[in-house]
Amino acid sequence: MLSAAQIKQIKALKERSVRKEANQFVIEGEKMFYELMQSSFVPEHVFALAGWAETLSPEIRHTLGGRLVTVSDKELERISSLKQPNKVLAVVKMPQHNVDDIDFDDLILAFEDISDPGNLGSIIRIADWFGIRQIVCSLHAVDCYNPKTIQATMGSVFRVKVYYTDLKGWIQEHHSKTTFYSTHLNGKSVYTIAKKSSAVLLFGNESRGVSDELNALIDNAVAIPSFHRDGNEHAESLNIAMSAAIFCNEWRRCEN
Repeated sequence: MLSAAQIKQIKALKERSVRKEANQFVIEGEKMFYELMQSSFVPEHVFALAGWAETLSPEIRHTLGGRLVTVSDKELERISSLKQPNKVLAVVKMPQHNVDDIDFDDLILAFEDISDPGNLGSIIRIADWFGIRQIVCSLHAVDCYNPKTIQATMGSVFRVKVYYTDLKGWIQEHHSKTTFYSTHLNGKSVYTIAKKSSAVLLFGNESRGVSDELNALIDNAVAIPSFHRDGNEHAESLNIAMSAAIFCNEWRRCEN
């Protein structure tokens, strides 16, 4: 049976400051659990419905040992962030990704002040699909371990490293190591520009785009051109996750 203190601590991990202090985050659901168990991430506590826990393989049960705790439906409901709790919830040790360890030998996605947790989660999933293993975010960007972000990644968070840093200083420091591209409505078409496989592709905030301060540091502005007919109404812009998917697809397509 879970104590009131345990329930309080697990629920408190919904807050970014608590996650950072505890160095922990929460994952929920069967798919996320099995993705976790195949990764290098460390589960510190696993809370599962008794009937479901009995279906786990002997190997998994042995690996988890005393970290596997069976709970009732009511207890799982109390600690879950989901409207319909899904059999298992795990408290996971947060990995420490050092921005100095970034490898510039492949495409890197960077985001200035991305604010929507679902958008970031979708982008992490997109990056995983296209084999992009590194994302760099500004210090004020949404936390990649936000519960909504975690759920949106569908397990990709275990394969894509997300770094947080001062983007201005980072761009200035590494400008000579790779080619930086900035996404901009008035940039050159992504379908026609020369693309380097080793590059950083910078996206801005969902509503404001890349700031003038960062655009001033980057020579290459790129855009997804609109194909609307002149005089007709059309969408003002694309969702940032949609844009990321199109850019990633075009970058990878041109590598083949």
